[in-house]
Amino acid sequence: MCHVVHADCQSVSAKETGSCTQSSELGPEFACETNAKPLKLGVNNGFEPRRPYRRPQRTGTVDGLQGQPSAGQLFRAGRSAFYREDEQEALDYLLEALRLAPDNLHIHYLAAMCASLLSEEETLDDICRHALELDPRHPYTLACEAARYFFLSNFSRADDLFHKALNLLPDDIDVLLGLGILHEYADDEEKDTGAFERVLELDPKNVRARMALGIVYALNGEYQNALIEYERAKSADPNVENPHQRLGRDYYLEGLWNEAASEFCRAIAEEPEQPAAYFYLMDCYNRMGRTDDALDIYETIKERFADEPELTSGYYEHFHMTGEAVAAIEELVRRYPDDAYTRYRLSQAYRAAGRLDDAIREAKVATRLSPDDWRCFSLLGALLFDKEEYSRAVEALQRATRLNPNDQTGFTLLADAQLFLGRTQESEEAIAEMERNRDLAWKRYQSKFSGQDRDDVEH
Repeated sequence: MCHVVHADCQSVSAKETGSCTQSSELGPEFACETNAKPLKLGVNNGFEPRRPYRRPQRTGTVDGLQGQPSAGQLFRAGRSAFYREDEQEALDYLLEALRLAPDNLHIHYLAAMCASLLSEEETLDDICRHALELDPRHPYTLACEAARYFFLSNFSRADDLFHKALNLLPDDIDVLLGLGILHEYADDEEKDTGAFERVLELDPKNVRARMALGIVYALNGEYQNALIEYERAKSADPNVENPHQRLGRDYYLEGLWNEAASEFCRAIAEEPEQPAAYFYLMDCYNRMGRTDDALDIYETIKERFADEPELTSGYYEHFHMTGEAVAAIEELVRRYPDDAYTRYRLSQAYRAAGRLDDAIREAKVATRLSPDDWRCFSLLGALLFDKEEYSRAVEALQRATRLNPNDQTGFTLLADAQLFLGRTQESEEAIAEMERNRDLAWKRYQSKFSGQDRDDVEH
């Protein structure tokens, strides 16, 4: 639990944020949340930012909490997931918490950080815009804007806003973590280490800071010190990644296959029910030329995880095990026939396996299940183009590019399909529209990057 949850009340003057008199249903740690301007957002001031594409709220996430979870419970679950570096799960919890507590700016900030790390621009924009409407001077609003500039790669502006927030909340763990993550992505090792070390002074059990320091040690070749930090994180939260698996991935990224394999073996011995280490170990053995050992691990995976396609399908895709990926995702479709993203994945897997007709069939189902998702139509158009059904490809690609005017691959295929149909003018028009949209997107990005799309939040 964060030591400084009350800092927004303790450190910010009433002149800057309004008096801290608002009661809260989030629990005692939120009793000091500052007053904000009332919004006209419908019943109960409900606020629901656009959810990420292909990632509707996962039913198992919020349902995992007992009964009807409060906003406080959802926030704490989301923050724990954020500390474990599981931004997808964290964002699910935090978006639901925002629905129940739409004026809580702490929730806004953590949701903004997760959306930024997941590159979910629309969700991020909605969260930040709503925070500005609530209270543009609140330190968590400043931190929301910092998360937004972090996403836009304007690291100097993000750094400035994080420091402005910390001037008002000098010991806020979550804002310090954001600053450390920013410096981590900006490759400023000295600064990110300083931020994470400060977090650990305030909260020695903060797993995100522990893991981040471990990664810094690993990048510097101090692997034993990295392992110590990973083990400390694991002791603080049993749900984080196995320390030996994490160290194995550090070795793996450096191409140190033998050292990585040793760590993955240790991870399997400690947590045999987790599939990741098996897949990485199999790949290490393949890279080392130990084919028989790799085959043994493959057989172990097939036996141990035969009935768990939710766990294995992503690894089969990641390691380009096409046949196995197809079988696993087919089983997921049998279990969840109305899940559009699973159908989309199966279409991609069939395409990789050269099963074009099956891929087209599943892509069509995906478009029916998710008629507003441009990715489904773009994939269907590409598949129809591969099959040389250019008229049908044009229909799908026109739908994709209407839904997403920045789908450059879709526009390119659309122009090519029009050419194959002998429609030279329509092809040229598609390319011209793509270039106009690209220019507009670049101008929008420049406006966002520079802050011209809105007034500076501190003024």
